[in-house]
Amino acid sequence: MLIDKLKYLQGYVKVKLYGYAPERFLNLCSNRNILIWNLEYEDGNYIFCISIKGLKSLKPILKKTRTTFVILERYGMPFYLHRYRKRKLFAVGILVCSLLLYTMSLFVWKIQVEGNLHRTDEGIIKFLEEHQIYHGMPKSKINCEAIEELLRTGYDDIIWASVKVEGTMLVIDIQENLSTNQQAEEKKTEDGTPVDIVSDKDAVIYSILTRKGLPQVEKGAEVHKGDVLVEGRIPVINDDGEATAYQYCSSDADIMGITDYPYDDSFLLEYQDKEFTGNEATAYEMRIGKQQISIPSFTKKFSNYDTITDEYDWKLGDSFYLPGAFRRKTYKEYKIVKKRHTKEEAKQVAEKKLEQFNEKLRQKGVQIIENNVMIVTDGKKCKASGSIKVIEKIGTAKASVIVEETQEGQITDESDGENN
Repeated sequence: MLIDKLKYLQGYVKVKLYGYAPERFLNLCSNRNILIWNLEYEDGNYIFCISIKGLKSLKPILKKTRTTFVILERYGMPFYLHRYRKRKLFAVGILVCSLLLYTMSLFVWKIQVEGNLHRTDEGIIKFLEEHQIYHGMPKSKINCEAIEELLRTGYDDIIWASVKVEGTMLVIDIQENLSTNQQAEEKKTEDGTPVDIVSDKDAVIYSILTRKGLPQVEKGAEVHKGDVLVEGRIPVINDDGEATAYQYCSSDADIMGITDYPYDDSFLLEYQDKEFTGNEATAYEMRIGKQQISIPSFTKKFSNYDTITDEYDWKLGDSFYLPGAFRRKTYKEYKIVKKRHTKEEAKQVAEKKLEQFNEKLRQKGVQIIENNVMIVTDGKKCKASGSIKVIEKIGTAKASVIVEETQEGQITDESDGENN
């Protein structure tokens, strides 16, 4: 590839050699280190490529071998410049364009974020802009290691970051810690503060596995929101069966409860829908930096339409982005029509909505064990109501009540009368 570019810059020609001793001609070229390439034999003659410099050295060899040649084609920059030597404005334009491209190559015109699952590209880019890392920033001011450290310290869930500059593009590759929230909860319970685990909703205990703390419920027990499930205050019992002191810990347990999620949804059988007419209109825009330039359009405007926007960045190759983009907006006309669900269609729509609701529950990690939703359709609307019984993890941390022992060996509750 590099050799081909050098040949183009120096210029070369394709020639056809004929005469008395063409083989001797080729041997003499080899002995004098004159480079020829793409050698072909055709109808008793040789066709090959040779540089301009090599062409000028052929006169004594041609005389000695009694051969001659004709130039078939010319290639390269010298011939291109000679062809347009009288077009001075064209040359000036090329020079100005080259200077502009070189100037723009000194800046970053695109920030690309990869590897993010929960954090959006827009959020990360906005965070970088708040720390003076932005589109149009000179590449000389970019410190990749500093940006990596900024991302790791600025986001608790980013555990690894890699930043590099490719062309005029700043590529940011990150890796998120998907268990950050769980680790944060564990950290709270490991800081030495005694905590209880209390129910965060009404439920029936399905299972309980206690690692730390004193369980207050067992399988099958009915609990309400706020009830203590595992206590972080463990009494020390004497021989008389009385509590003489307490030991404290951060409760830790896996508690599964059976809970109910209410479900209520309804919709009318008559509804309005879009019906596309097939008529379309197109408009174009350009973005230069942050400025939007609309190109006048003489197409017909619609009263009701959907818009589809396609944006094409200006770039050379894969990573040399320029500070602009071209946008094409397609407007698709539609009209509003009244439609009516049949009872069977209404039932299918209600079931689809219910399944979407169930899928959201499953994404939370719950297990659906019973569906008690009834779908009823009358002459005007379809109604789905009832409840969904699930098994899910319950319990939230709450600071334990500290009890202080008096000098007489009695135990005093410091919770201001609060009962557990």
